[in-house]
Amino acid sequence: MLRYVTLLTIATFVSTSQAERPIFSGPQIGEPLPAFSAESVSGKNRGEMVDFIKEVSDGPMMIVFFHERTRPAFGLTNAIAKFANTRKDPAIKSAVVFLTEDPTEMRKWTKNVAKHFSPNTTYAFSPDGKEGPGKYGLNRNVQLTVLVGDQGKVTGNFAIVQPQLQVDGPKIMKAIVDATGGGEVPDISVLTQGGARMRAKRSEKK
Repeated sequence: MLRYVTLLTIATFVSTSQAERPIFSGPQIGEPLPAFSAESVSGKNRGEMVDFIKEVSDGPMMIVFFHERTRPAFGLTNAIAKFANTRKDPAIKSAVVFLTEDPTEMRKWTKNVAKHFSPNTTYAFSPDGKEGPGKYGLNRNVQLTVLVGDQGKVTGNFAIVQPQLQVDGPKIMKAIVDATGGGEVPDISVLTQGGARMRAKRSEKK
């Protein structure tokens, strides 16, 4: 019995330590955002190589690296991209960069889902495969890496294994607000109102 309790205690300690171990992906807070090229899959520059960092220059920016295409990842990404677009003084530029080993499949897929893209957000995919731009040191074990920056440096880094809008949304929103002059961080409901209206409309039709 004593041996069982000892083993259980050790297992619990190891599990807790692993759960609390920080996950890193991409440049950390205070580090520079390196320039990189990606193929645009939206807007007038579709099919062209773009350098998002160079375009934004020293202004506020948000980059979402999409490691894995899942419904929760899309839900969170679309919500924070729409919120970023509401910041006007100063405005923050945002980009979503998909990571893939199959550029041909990615081009076809983006044509089918382009109608769901958030306006005023750059969508592209990295030509560097699932690892993404080499200078970024991205972690393949996460679904999303969200980087918020200003003056060419990272001000917010979020390595997300299991995206949850209610959990991750407020933290990212605060980083966006801080990078765009500060102020009050809206309630998370501002990111879910659109989805709630759509569900209500579907219910009315039944």
